[in-house]
Order: sequence, then structure tokens, then C-alpha cells
Amino acid sequence: MNARAMVREIVEVLGRADPHRARRYQENGRTMIRRLQALDEEIRSRLAPVAAVPYIVFHDAYRYFEDRYGLNVAGSLTVSPERRPGARRIFEIRARVRRLGVVCVFAEPQFRLSLVRTVVAGTGVRAAVLDPLGADLESGPEHYFTLMRRLTDSLVRCLSGNRG
Repeated sequence: MNARAMVREIVEVLGRADPHRARRYQENGRTMIRRLQALDEEIRSRLAPVAAVPYIVFHDAYRYFEDRYGLNVAGSLTVSPERRPGARRIFEIRARVRRLGVVCVFAEPQFRLSLVRTVVAGTGVRAAVLDPLGADLESGPEHYFTLMRRLTDSLVRCLSGNRG
């Protein structure tokens, strides 16, 4: 929804700044909105079977995504990614994992995975990676679509128990 709002605003601003090409910006904007709608439907369809499965993220970076697709996030490891949680916080998270039946804890590639390993050790809970930045993705017109599909793939794989 935010991406669609951005496209609409960009089209409007470009059209005012360059009125001779306003029609082309509008056409491109409509095409992008259709692609974003299709992506939204694809993601919703793929996540629906695992939406109720509880999981924990490294930090609270996915709120819009989780709300949009009705996902069952059971919390985050850190309040801020720059601040490592202490022993008490890890103890609380491990208790939450057991209490809520969390099946997956997600790390992020730019932070140490050791924290996630500590949380899941001996619990039978899976660990996986969510990359909200797509740092290893090639820049270009497909970047956003690839990023969103990779997030979806990671969630579906881990929450469904499919390691492949």
C-alpha cells in the first residue's frame, strides 16, 4: 500500500515538473500500480497457509508487512538492532518461544546470527534469515519485487517447515 502511494505521488510530482511527459508518467504509474497489485495478491496467496504460525523476528522492521498479510509475529529479539539484548531478555524470549509455540526465529544478514542460535538452542525451533534491505540484490527496476518475493519465500519456507 505504501509503495502504491509513493508511485502516485511520484507520478504527480514528475507530471508537474515535466508537463510535456506527464501522460507518459501517468501510463508508467498505472503499469506500476497494476504490478504492485499483482505482487500483493501473490504474496497474500503464498502467505495465507502459514499466516497463523507464530514466529519471532530479529527486530521490529516488518510491522506494515505483518499487518497487511495477517501474520502472527510473536515478538522481536531486540528493541533496537544496535543494542544487543541481555541475559534477561534472552530468557524472556526463550520462555515466549515455548509458551506461544513459536516455530521460527528470524535473523538478519547484517547482524550476528549467534543471538538467534542462542535463542533457539535446544528448543527444536527453526532459525532462518529475513533480509529487509536486499543488500545483495542488484539495483534496477525489479529490485523491490525481488525483495518482497524473497521475504515471502523465507517466511513460507521456515513457517511451513520446508527447508528446501
